[in-house]
Amino acid sequence: MEKAVTMNFIPPKNDQLRLLSVGRSDTLSSHKYGPAVRNYYLIHYILAGLGTFQTEQMTYRLHAGQGFLIEPGQETTYIADKNTPWSYIWIGFAGSFADQLMQQLPINRHDPIFSLPNAKRLLTLNNRLLTQKSTLTTQKLLDLSYLLEYLSIISTAKTVISKTPPRPFDPYVEQAIYLIAQNFPQVSANFLATQIGLDRSYLGKRFKRSTGMTIQTYLRNYRITQARHLIESTNLSLLQIAQACGYERPDSLTRAFKQTYGLTPSNFKQQQRELMSN
Repeated sequence: MEKAVTMNFIPPKNDQLRLLSVGRSDTLSSHKYGPAVRNYYLIHYILAGLGTFQTEQMTYRLHAGQGFLIEPGQETTYIADKNTPWSYIWIGFAGSFADQLMQQLPINRHDPIFSLPNAKRLLTLNNRLLTQKSTLTTQKLLDLSYLLEYLSIISTAKTVISKTPPRPFDPYVEQAIYLIAQNFPQVSANFLATQIGLDRSYLGKRFKRSTGMTIQTYLRNYRITQARHLIESTNLSLLQIAQACGYERPDSLTRAFKQTYGLTPSNFKQQQRELMSN
């Protein structure tokens, strides 16, 4: 399952550049989408969590700060991680000018993965497109300018070239992930190493080799993911949520949340309500 907010656009079919959709999805454990084929370009950017992206030839294990391209006619499937399901934003577009633009970007059908650690502006553009309500020509032109700026940011991204199969199963890493879920939020790298019986540095190396991220990064993703679920599904205060998710103070949670989702917790919750009511 997933909680998604989407804005769909209906431009004339003969427009050379057509913005079709924009959205954000906050998935639940093991949520799967696909196999699916589309007739337009679709770019996803991962805000938090982990997941798997599958094309006809390859399987990629991805995490926050990375993104992936889906081209027209390409069959793909993506699956949220069981323990740290991902949250991502996306934008869909088409047209003959879109074809020309995509030829200038570093990502393509054969190398669809990119890395963009600082994507604050992408979040801003995504949130503006999600909340616009006007159908005036002025707004439509502004939306296209947002799309072009979106693509200009993607053009600066670093391509992640990976031609390897899914990472092998590591029982120590699987045990560490299980311990994180069972002992959250009172869990640390030292705690995991002690419980598993491995040197902390050695466990950290195995963890990164298996998941693609450090233990601390995984814990940070896990913490913000849990906080997001509590913010959108409960009436707990920000202080209660911060304490439940291992943040020292509510402002620490607010800062981390805005860095991840581009909105404060209160604005995020309000946006969810407004979009769901439309």
